[in-house]
Amino acid sequence: MLQRGFPLFRILGIPLYLDFSFLLMLPLLAFLIGSNLPVYLELFGLPQDPSLLQGTLPFLLGLSAALGLFASVLLHELGHALVARRFSIETKRITLWLLGGVAQMERIPREPKKELWIALAGPAVSFALALFFRLVQAESGALGFLTHYLALVNLMLGLFNLLPALPLDGGRVYRALLAMRKPYLQATRQALALSQVVAWALGLFGLVVFNPFLVLIAFFVYMASRAEVEATLLAQALSGLKAKDLMTPNPLVIPPELTVQEVLELALAHKVSGFPVVEEGRVLGVVGLEGLEGANPLAPVVHYLKEPLILSPEEDALTALERMAEHGYARALVMEGGRLVGILSKTDLLRAFQVRMLGHSSP
Repeated sequence: MLQRGFPLFRILGIPLYLDFSFLLMLPLLAFLIGSNLPVYLELFGLPQDPSLLQGTLPFLLGLSAALGLFASVLLHELGHALVARRFSIETKRITLWLLGGVAQMERIPREPKKELWIALAGPAVSFALALFFRLVQAESGALGFLTHYLALVNLMLGLFNLLPALPLDGGRVYRALLAMRKPYLQATRQALALSQVVAWALGLFGLVVFNPFLVLIAFFVYMASRAEVEATLLAQALSGLKAKDLMTPNPLVIPPELTVQEVLELALAHKVSGFPVVEEGRVLGVVGLEGLEGANPLAPVVHYLKEPLILSPEEDALTALERMAEHGYARALVMEGGRLVGILSKTDLLRAFQVRMLGHSSP
């Protein structure tokens, strides 16, 4: 999820990315806040200062409030990341997007206490920010609006994230508490059931009050909670397996001068979908059927090479699958000491998943 976007900078060693949806959301949010500035002033019990409603100032205040909101979301995600680091779990990236922020960790801890503390860290930061802005609140002017607004949104951010629905923090807290007294997979499935109920309730409430943003959040919670369970199943199925356990050893290799037509015939004859391209014992790259669509049948296959993804035989199968998905590879080469020892495809990994889910002990 959210692998796209562009990098901004690193904060405490963690890459910060902006998803493209953020660029749409920021000006829209700034406009909505600015255009409703009188409503906010009344809500906060602040004087209706005419100078705040003139010219472009409402939009600038709206933009400042929106930036403050996303900065608060960033601090919320950093809370998760820093507590995870205390448990030796690094965060690959933090991404700000349409619905807030996501801290993508190397792994979700299966130890209930670790998951509990990591999940609680984000809301704790949000509540601390709400308290801070409450203590420094000004009672008039632009500063009065911004401090009141950020106190409110941080309080709402903390409370909303404690809803018991995966992948929200409350859903992770609920799963962690369940996992303290039952198997992790069973706890995940039970958390999924509650997450689906919460998603439906949010969606129906959004429809009743004509709030499309709530409906969008409900849809996200519904889909993301299902993806969370699928990822947990996959992690359990591939647990303990390494690349060497699932790879095809001593794979069929082809020389670079072979034509595309000859490669297609080989693929059909040997029932494979990709080949390492090797010249004098040196791996030049890989070629797959997906990369030969529309290729000149008489052209040498070397024209359609793709740089290979290299795995070690001892690499965890789940890590291998994550790397392949992240970089868009259908297969990877397993090499040891500069020597090609096997090839691992997504098909190999998914076959292992299917077999283990059927209750077999080996792929």
